[in-house]
Amino acid sequence: MIRKNPCKSYLRIKIFILLLLGNISISSQLLSKESLDTCKVFKTIESAKKNPKAVYILDLSKRKLHSIPKEITLFENLQVLKLSKNKLSEIDSSISFPLFLQEINLSRNKLKLIPIKVFSMKNLKRLILNQNMITNISDEIIELQNLVYLDMWSNNLSGVTNNIKFLTKLETLDLRVIMFSNKEKDRIKSLLPNTKVHFSNSCNCGY
Repeated sequence: MIRKNPCKSYLRIKIFILLLLGNISISSQLLSKESLDTCKVFKTIESAKKNPKAVYILDLSKRKLHSIPKEITLFENLQVLKLSKNKLSEIDSSISFPLFLQEINLSRNKLKLIPIKVFSMKNLKRLILNQNMITNISDEIIELQNLVYLDMWSNNLSGVTNNIKFLTKLETLDLRVIMFSNKEKDRIKSLLPNTKVHFSNSCNCGY
């Protein structure tokens, strides 16, 4: 059976549903990248709140946010959340993220650690954390068993946990603009033999 694309179908038959079927919501499901490419991108909480079940992609980049709006919990179908270029230094532990979240972009913020709340995102496939001040990839990364893309370039990493080897679906790890020795590069690559790992040129510093 061919699965319908909720976003594309929603845009095409919205009026028909409202007139003939009443208050019918789109069932929650994980969407493919191709399906997500057809979804409307909501750029404010206010616009998203007008139709919460239609929100699959929410872009709150460049909003000078110091915290993530708690209204995030209203969007049960949310699958891509963009929070880049804000002023986030942490994520409030009281925030509950939607179950179907597949991608979160926290690049260009003020994070010093990978927020602990990220590790509860069991369907997460893409984690984008470049240009923060993160000092390590912690042991809890093992919780993200569906992760395929991890972007950590231009952070302050001093090391990478051995637990990263258990991310068997990880296809790409970006560690550019981080000065690792050749020895450390070899260690990381040995942990991830089936992953494309991007490095910058090595320094002569020892580990």
